[in-house]
Amino acid sequence: MYQVGDETEGFCPRCRLNTYQVIAATDGETIQSVACRTCRNTFAHRREVTEQEVRQNNLKKLAKMQKSRMPSPAPEVLTRGRRKVSDFDRQLQALAQLNGRDPVEQVQELSADARARSAVSQAASGTAATVEPATSGAALENQAPGERWKALTAPLGWRDGKPYSAQKTYKEGDVVLHKALGMGIVEQVVHDHACLVLFRDSQTVLEMATPLS
Repeated sequence: MYQVGDETEGFCPRCRLNTYQVIAATDGETIQSVACRTCRNTFAHRREVTEQEVRQNNLKKLAKMQKSRMPSPAPEVLTRGRRKVSDFDRQLQALAQLNGRDPVEQVQELSADARARSAVSQAASGTAATVEPATSGAALENQAPGERWKALTAPLGWRDGKPYSAQKTYKEGDVVLHKALGMGIVEQVVHDHACLVLFRDSQTVLEMATPLS
């Protein structure tokens, strides 16, 4: 049985994350609407998404961002016997043709390059708000995300980070504090309005430099 005011968990379409939520409307058997405790937005309740679904969504975002920066292709003439390809398949095909690489491998390579560049630039700057890794970029590249996060955040405290906001602009090496995901390290600026951030349990694409609607 559910009651209004009870706390639950689910996917928030505004935060684009699994968040803690407060039940706003229910018939007792099912949850009809909830209010996200992170963004305060009210919406129909959605189930939590899995880590695999989050990874697929992040890959879709990267493929869509990459396609938006490509020149518009010539109009296609679809014959009756030709199979219709989904929009996502078109994005992956265009990304592969542009780089001659598998999109998943490209994302992994971008992340590895970002970590290496971040290690060099942060060691040179020595600022408090960026990461100063205790190990080399090559060594970190071979570590799992969780182990790499521990190595990068070992010398840091919560005061070294900046509260995350989609309206702020970030650069590689910045330390952000996310309400739901905790402390994260910006590993790659993948677009003018998006960055790849390493958290304890995941690598997530977050919005940045987004004007208020």
